[in-house]
Amino acid sequence: MKKTKFNEGFTVVEVLIVLGIISILASIAIPSVTGLINQAKATKIVTEMQNVQVAVMNYGIYNPDLKGLEMEDLLSDGYLTSQPENIEIDSTNPLEIRIEYNGTTLSATELKKINNNILIDNDTAYLVVKY
Repeated sequence: MKKTKFNEGFTVVEVLIVLGIISILASIAIPSVTGLINQAKATKIVTEMQNVQVAVMNYGIYNPDLKGLEMEDLLSDGYLTSQPENIEIDSTNPLEIRIEYNGTTLSATELKKINNNILIDNDTAYLVVKY
């Protein structure tokens, strides 16, 4: 009986070509995915800032004296259900309450791209509630 020799499989050149194509596709896809992730983070931060802004407005309806307002006041009175990360309230001027983002993961300009109502002061993004 005659033995048959099978040469199955891929050559080294074929494997290298496939790896090259995969690396080209990955180099195109990874920056776009990173951009989408940053956009999602910015959207989350802006949404949290807007939630605090609405909470301050609602708080101001029933509590006209806003000087010294802190995040804990909004939480304890039920205007917010959780403490947003890297967002603070500046209530030194009770006629203009600032909701500021003080994180370092995203710049103020990236947040402004999500919402044009975001104001920028020395690379600090903030929203305002005026009374």
